Amino acid sequence: MFIRFIFGVLILFGVLAFPLSVGHTQLHLAVPEPCQAETAADLPTLEKRRQSLETEMAAKKVSIGVKDGEALPEGDARVQALRKVQESLLQVLFRIECLNTKQRLEAEEATARHFAKEVNHAVQVTTYYATNRDRTGDADPATYGSKSEPTFHYGRAIVTIPLTHDPGSIEEPSFWRFERRADPKKHFVLKSVVPLAADAARKEISDKLATSRSKAILVFVHGYNVSFRESALRTAQLAHDLKFPGLPFFYSWPSASHLFGYMKDTETALQAEAVFERLLEDLSQLPASDIYIIAHSMGNRIVSQALRARVEQGKGVKHLRELLLAAPDISVDLFRNVIAPKLAAMQGTRTTVYASSSDFALRASNVFHGSGRVGETNSGVFVFPGLETIDASNVSFVTRAFGHSYIMDSPSLLKDIEAVIQKGAAASQRDLQPAGKAPNTYWKLR
Repeated sequence: MFIRFIFGVLILFGVLAFPLSVGHTQLHLAVPEPCQAETAADLPTLEKRRQSLETEMAAKKVSIGVKDGEALPEGDARVQALRKVQESLLQVLFRIECLNTKQRLEAEEATARHFAKEVNHAVQVTTYYATNRDRTGDADPATYGSKSEPTFHYGRAIVTIPLTHDPGSIEEPSFWRFERRADPKKHFVLKSVVPLAADAARKEISDKLATSRSKAILVFVHGYNVSFRESALRTAQLAHDLKFPGLPFFYSWPSASHLFGYMKDTETALQAEAVFERLLEDLSQLPASDIYIIAHSMGNRIVSQALRARVEQGKGVKHLRELLLAAPDISVDLFRNVIAPKLAAMQGTRTTVYASSSDFALRASNVFHGSGRVGETNSGVFVFPGLETIDASNVSFVTRAFGHSYIMDSPSLLKDIEAVIQKGAAASQRDLQPAGKAPNTYWKLR
């Protein structure tokens, strides 16, 4: 049980950290950046170190008197010592997994390489953003860091997408092909980031909506371990693959963008709830006919809690048509008892939950937190009156980010979301298979 717990923690800190997938022009499993650095230690040495740390960790937990799944007491020096051992153990376990992953990917590269036809043009996607990340001042387009600021900044980001792009993918330079720089003919490129004053941003967005044939806004909120740059690329990919006719927009909260920053991101996400609630107020004032929100993983905590707060204040969000909660890393009990009733009470808004039994990351989160997560179905599919739940297990492939990023990289699921946004189709009107028994009915992607 203890080893299973540690493996679950490893997956939580490792798998949730891989937000980007690659297309047919690269490997199906992108090598995580921390795995790209060579390690001097071999597997036997790392396994020996792992066993030593596991023994030390178990002894420290016994001395504290805390069982698996229980919260650790704060302010205890023994707890701080335990956490240092946990961090060391996670790093060793991750190095072991990196070595194994590299071996698997080398074999896949040898048999499944596809070469893209080079082209001279790319699709340019203009997105707008709000972020309460700090400005780094770097010349690189990704000019925002991971420190939190009390309010948010607006801006415009332009992303280019190669014409060879495969839906559900974000083509980036391949470590295994020794590609150090992005080529617009083959890769996604964050072309520019332009910060805008709040009033200027509102006016520009309003003008864009006024002259566009669609006055809809697509708002994306990312999850754990995602940088500003990654959130811009993912928003552009979603808007492009969903054939979204309106204006793409994303909120980039100050994720640490670090493999072992899960606990820090948890605290930051909690602080971001109030910031996003104020952003929702701004969005409500724009001349948009329809607003669609897609939240992923830990981003669901920010979005759902901010909406809960607005409902309790009697505000809601004007023109919010669809709320899509993908792979929510939220406690089932918290969601069922506190959040879901408020979401179900929103007039004119349909809430859809996407979950999967193949999501190893949320299965690990379940073990780590000692409580079920809304986005995983192994302990039962979450259903709630007034909300629609979609079981995406059949299209959540472990070969892509270990089954966690299916909301963005599964062509089947993208088509389902497209039907929701483009046609306003309910689950019963889409190509879904009914499952469960009334009143606990849910739907399965085929």
